[in-house]
Amino acid sequence: MTRLLIKKVIHESSLLFVACASMLFVFCWARVWILCQFDLQQFRPLLEQLRPFEKYLPIPLEQILTYSGALAMTYHEPVLILCILVWSVARGSDVVSGEINRGTLEMLLAQPITRLQLLWTHALVCSVGLGLLCLVVWLGLAVGIHTNTVREQIVPTIELNIPFTPLRVPLRIGAARQFDSPLSEHVDSALLIAPSCQLFAFGFFMYGLSVLCSSFDRYRWRTLGIVISVYVIQFLLLLLSRATDWTGWMGYFTFLSAYQPDTIVHFSRRTATDAWWLIVPADRRSVSWPYWLGPLGLTGLLLVLGLLFLVGASWRFRTRDIPAPV
Repeated sequence: MTRLLIKKVIHESSLLFVACASMLFVFCWARVWILCQFDLQQFRPLLEQLRPFEKYLPIPLEQILTYSGALAMTYHEPVLILCILVWSVARGSDVVSGEINRGTLEMLLAQPITRLQLLWTHALVCSVGLGLLCLVVWLGLAVGIHTNTVREQIVPTIELNIPFTPLRVPLRIGAARQFDSPLSEHVDSALLIAPSCQLFAFGFFMYGLSVLCSSFDRYRWRTLGIVISVYVIQFLLLLLSRATDWTGWMGYFTFLSAYQPDTIVHFSRRTATDAWWLIVPADRRSVSWPYWLGPLGLTGLLLVLGLLFLVGASWRFRTRDIPAPV
């Protein structure tokens, strides 16, 4: 019976998965291609004008002028976040309240399965689907990195010594030469594995929250409204926590403070193993990484919170009465 339940969940979510996966892969590859069409250094004057808004960013503005930093910002793109939210919230809200709303839960529970089997089968299938979506994100970026080139410019210069001084002045001696080089020479796709793992943790947190709200409700539309409202409130708390110093304490009340994929890339750009630290030593904490939990620690925090939501949903679903279909 469990196999039939797994097939049922896969059948219900297959169309949504294909749509999200296709959109994510195309978007991530196109994001890399668009990035390669610009010389990032030309944006330096514009970024200097945006210096007052730097406090709303988790990384310095100078990091955006690097290819690794610009690619890491992909994990905050609305299209990518929307696809992950659509999968997590849509599948999570369907576990209990969706079945009740359609009047099919009683028929499912009349079969030789328990309520916990029903809930955790949904969780297993949807978590695997979420992991595959995050893998698609990384593959889209990796394929884009290895199939695109960037235009570089070399200006031939010599250094002219000023007599009786230690100064050396660069002097241009010819026309600038432009050539194309593979983007893979500037960015290592392995650097984006840790952010993709944290994207999975973010989606798993939202899935657990959706299942928890679904286990308390009987109408799917209301479950969707509650989860989306919680996310909007959390996002507002994140913005307020970065607006001023006296509102910084609000960052402790939003899970989005633990979602730092671009900061992970900035922190581990010199040593890739830094992306897998559970706890950051005090001497390594700075403006680029002010947290005592490391990148792996923040990812684990989101996973643990999502798992606790699923445990709470299991308790509620196991003890609640199932209303009759109307």
